[in-house]
Amino acid sequence: MKKALTVANIQNQNVERVQFSGKWYQAFKKPQTKGVWFVWGSSGSGKSAFLMQLAKEFAQDEKTLYNLLEEDTDDSDYIERTELFAMNEVADNFLTVSYSYDELIIYLKKKGSAKRVVIDSTTYFTKSFEEYMNLKRMFPDKIFVYSGHADGKKPRAKIEEDIMYDAKMKIYVEGYLATCKGRTIGPNGGQFIIWEEGYQKLQGANAN
Repeated sequence: MKKALTVANIQNQNVERVQFSGKWYQAFKKPQTKGVWFVWGSSGSGKSAFLMQLAKEFAQDEKTLYNLLEEDTDDSDYIERTELFAMNEVADNFLTVSYSYDELIIYLKKKGSAKRVVIDSTTYFTKSFEEYMNLKRMFPDKIFVYSGHADGKKPRAKIEEDIMYDAKMKIYVEGYLATCKGRTIGPNGGQFIIWEEGYQKLQGANAN
């Protein structure tokens, strides 16, 4: 039987946090180094660009795996994103692969596996919330970033919606702006501009 924690037990726990700085801190503060992020948006919103930038930021200090399922690893769009965001700068900590659910578990059980995992995208990886919860419980000290599609401003598929509700970090992407709706929101209200030029053009168009 598990021991109940006192207030002192709870407050004296050591909480490890992602050491974001600059615009990352301004948007997302310093989230814990574990748990689930859910990032969703419609096609052309800037979601893929955001995921790549997030993976690069993670890879500054931890091994990061980009599990690419919606595209192929030799697709020109993906290759160009790695070039656009200079992923060679974090080459020692950044890996791309296309693992199924079972293959990812085998990999994550290995010593020295990635501490942060981007899954692009959810419906290509799992259709079961039970599978999702199983993976989360098996690797409680890792960060999992799931990407999803949008129907309006909501996740399109039921599994995506379920993961969104469970996730600590919920990030909606629209018009090259990522907005945090999760638990760790930075000083600027949780907004991260993905592509400044595209964002400003859209702002001007909306103003007209």
